[in-house]
Amino acid sequence: MRERMDESRGPASVMGQFSYLKENVGDFYLTISVGNPPQHVILTLDTGSELTWIQCKPCKVCSTSGGPSFSFNNSASYMPIPCVSPLCTQSLGFSSGCSNSSGMCVFQLQYGDGSVDAGYISVDAFHLNGRTSKPIVFGCATIDIDTVPVPTSGIMGLNAGPFSFPSQIFSAGSDVSKKFAYCLPDRYRNLNKGGTILFGEYNITGANFSYTPLVPPYGPVGDLYYFVDMQGISVGDHYMEVKAHMKSESMEVGGTIFDSGTAVTHLMKNLHEKLVSEIRRQTMNLSPFAMNGSASDVCYRVPMNTTELPKLPLVTMHFQSGVDLELGPESLLYPTGYDAQGIVLCLAFISSQSGIPFNIIGNYQQQNYWVEYNLQSSRLGLVKASC
Repeated sequence: MRERMDESRGPASVMGQFSYLKENVGDFYLTISVGNPPQHVILTLDTGSELTWIQCKPCKVCSTSGGPSFSFNNSASYMPIPCVSPLCTQSLGFSSGCSNSSGMCVFQLQYGDGSVDAGYISVDAFHLNGRTSKPIVFGCATIDIDTVPVPTSGIMGLNAGPFSFPSQIFSAGSDVSKKFAYCLPDRYRNLNKGGTILFGEYNITGANFSYTPLVPPYGPVGDLYYFVDMQGISVGDHYMEVKAHMKSESMEVGGTIFDSGTAVTHLMKNLHEKLVSEIRRQTMNLSPFAMNGSASDVCYRVPMNTTELPKLPLVTMHFQSGVDLELGPESLLYPTGYDAQGIVLCLAFISSQSGIPFNIIGNYQQQNYWVEYNLQSSRLGLVKASC
């Protein structure tokens, strides 16, 4: 396990396994080391982002994240990318350009909630369970506004873009097999319990994955995300068909993505309305209601001292090749607060924003499953687990 990743040998048995994968404000994060000598940072896992970025210091305009910053001046292996590098001129999945004042390549990321990150595109070594990577391209953020949830240092980009973390460690000449998997514990029974993420050629005891193909991209952004063909959703015995492809003015996409960096599932408006209506219909005995200030249209109230979640019907997402994702109450409900009558739990599904032409399966619905992204064979695997 202490060989370097860029040494020439057979496939790595395990690239990295992290025991400090924990839930925080809807996100899961891990501890990793960067630089020489190594500095510990805490990164949110995000299969919807490409560029890994870390809050650096010194910093010009930065949020108070509470997570450790990366002191790039203290790393002997740190190197900013100069403007003459092709990275500053090629088309990337993130905005990049040249700083005339420094002569260095810079990046900027803007998220849907209005938050912004910016800084220098850089390279440095990442350390994973005793193994040291070849230089990894990442963003050293010297400006971040409302983007870093406590107590993290930044984001680990895990999508399929060429400069995501897995794409770089799986690049030509690497001894690491092109797949990764994670197992996220549910918030109800195992809040803040450690989970696991694996890279490379691993063997998960007792895990018999069922695979659904990753849908080929149909637009300039489609190839960055992990699209699958969700064909239907069942609520109990009631089946609802899902249209396989949806169009927007800008692109046509595969319909549904898996995203570890999104907490609750976003469904296209019509599908969301049908799902919420059916769940409400089947749970009238639980007195469902809409709560002011909640994004969900269906909520339930349980006593303060309860140890049981409401008994909701089994909700199953059906994917191509007969692969199912079964969702129990712990993956259907999230706590939104409490009042004099008890704890309020709401459905972990919301309607997609108008600018998002696809469904997003969030990490609440991925709980207690091993989720594998197999880039070698272009497929996504699922298997139930006790994470």
